[in-house]
Amino acid sequence: WGGGACARGCGEGGHGRGPRVVTPPAVKACGWSSLVFPSWMPALPASAAARIVCVVGDNDKTISPSGVERMCRTNKIANFEVARGGDHRMNNYLLGKTKKGGKRDGGKLEELVHRALALPG
Repeated sequence: WGGGACARGCGEGGHGRGPRVVTPPAVKACGWSSLVFPSWMPALPASAAARIVCVVGDNDKTISPSGVERMCRTNKIANFEVARGGDHRMNNYLLGKTKKGGKRDGGKLEELVHRALALPG
């Protein structure tokens, strides 16, 4: 399981009361992955849901973006974002594109973390 599943599991169990950025939670797999990982809908405590910023890439071929959106609506996670052009790993979206010399340009990770830290609770 990836980081999104771990963060979601902690929130569902009421562990870890701090803010979190979840990318993307494994609630509904796509393609061949769906044969191994069944779909499910976690029930998050409202206090945990209020402190989550959830992001999924619109080009994610591993986790269903519509399944993640449904999970956010069901759990009243208002801070939901679809990353245009984002794939499952979301490296370019979060860290920016790699330029010559190995430096990265742009990226939204810092903005997402600041947004999560600003959430009440």
